[in-house]
Amino acid sequence: MYLIRDYQETDLSSLELIYHDAVMAQGRQGYSDDQVAVWASFPYLYPDEFKALIRDGYTRIMAFQQIPVAFATLHPDDHLALLYVLAEHTGRGLAGRLCADIEAEAARRGVARLRTDASLLSKPLFEQRGFLLLSRQEVNRGGLVFTRFLMEKPLAPPSA
Repeated sequence: MYLIRDYQETDLSSLELIYHDAVMAQGRQGYSDDQVAVWASFPYLYPDEFKALIRDGYTRIMAFQQIPVAFATLHPDDHLALLYVLAEHTGRGLAGRLCADIEAEAARRGVARLRTDASLLSKPLFEQRGFLLLSRQEVNRGGLVFTRFLMEKPLAPPSA
């Protein structure tokens, strides 16, 4: 059974692994080997930035038998910054459940529109969840150009 819970400091190494595994396993569906290698290395090449994003944001964990298998981070309050699922747990609705959790928290915080920077791989998921395309972007990471999509979803205020 999968359960959503709050991030705990002891989860950090698991989140690094989830991030790396998700990119390595799925990244080649839209990106070159070199791009995947650069993308997957973020938690290891920039550990302070990765840790700060996880710790400073609202990070939720999806656990299977109490072991983290997916996570999402809201940071700042109007931006879904991270959403990653271990390859062996994809296709089970975990990303959608984490998105719903993040959307509810953003709405609770008074956010009217939630933004995200979607990859070629995550864009269809966000479209299914009602995110609208604002712009296509080309960003440089590690000397390589990546395509991503700035997307936004209007949020309903939380019910009283």
